[in-house]
Amino acid sequence: MMRFSKWRALAVPAAVAGAMSAKAQDASLETQVFDLAEHLTADVTLVDVDGDGDLDVLTANGRHWAEQDYVFVNAGDGRLLEARRLGETLSASYTIRSTDLDRDGDADAVVVRDSLPVQLFANDGSGRFTLSGIVPDSAVQARSALLVDIDADGLADLVVATRRGPDRIWFGDGMGGFASGTQLPDAGFGTTGLAAGDIDGDGDPDLVLARRDGAASVIMRNDGARQFTPLALPGSEGDHRKVAIADLTGDGRLDIVLVSTGGLHLLYPRQENGEFRPPYNFGLDGETIMALAAADIDSDGDIDLVAGADGPNVIYSNDGTGRFDRLSLPGEDTTYGVAVGDMNDDGQLDMVFANSGGVNEVVLVFMEGEAGG
Repeated sequence: MMRFSKWRALAVPAAVAGAMSAKAQDASLETQVFDLAEHLTADVTLVDVDGDGDLDVLTANGRHWAEQDYVFVNAGDGRLLEARRLGETLSASYTIRSTDLDRDGDADAVVVRDSLPVQLFANDGSGRFTLSGIVPDSAVQARSALLVDIDADGLADLVVATRRGPDRIWFGDGMGGFASGTQLPDAGFGTTGLAAGDIDGDGDPDLVLARRDGAASVIMRNDGARQFTPLALPGSEGDHRKVAIADLTGDGRLDIVLVSTGGLHLLYPRQENGEFRPPYNFGLDGETIMALAAADIDSDGDIDLVAGADGPNVIYSNDGTGRFDRLSLPGEDTTYGVAVGDMNDDGQLDMVFANSGGVNEVVLVFMEGEAGG
């Protein structure tokens, strides 16, 4: 019996406006669509912006063209029935990250854009945002970003993946913004994906950069004092758009996954001595993966992968050792972003997909015994 046998009866009709559901052997999926099909959504971020205890959705729209970003408010059951504009101007947004920048107890927003300065938005506590500033010298060809405390000073730092030119970090200034940035220490080109985790076990977050354009993807080892040592991942030269760091092999050590726009994808298992074994491939030859999230989607205690694709999106169900069964989800959109979280407060992780040129989707996952919407 395959690991995802509970999903094998999955059969879903073509998507229609509103909701659709798919019943399986002992699980079901229910999809709610939101936003307009013509929007070029590059990413989605899940965060409780209004303090009511459920996850709302921030959409970064535009990519290379001027479009409106939005805040979609969760009705509590995964339905996004209200939307508010985020910002007064249309712009080429690639991702939105969220943290409490001004230390007032609510989630603020950091909007990272292509070739335009990063914008900072302050939340009034009810999910309504006001532009509070920009990040200095941040008008780069940004494709992704992270908020992570690099130097253990208790402040979120902003790491930006730059498609052409060096990748950069702006350090939190303690006043609701970021100080002038610094370049990561290699020539850097083709970066479109970022992940952070304590790769070397020394207690501070390292970075992994997924790179395209024939470049090798890179580990940036953090010394805890704002200095990094680059280490190219062997065999990673190619076109790897996104990266995830998680314990996929079940040995308590963080592994690295790189997904490609031309398939196959790479998993680097970490050894006991801290080094990485040569990677092994998974996925389908020619499969184009554009987005990636790592989470326990099937609630069996190990970390699975959710992949946003140019074509049907995919769940890679982990058998607990880093070997995957592949489930192709319905739909044929171009998915640029994916986020995972419990959207309807049932204790089960759900999936949200940012579809560029198609309606975005909240995919609710119901295990046996749960009732769908």
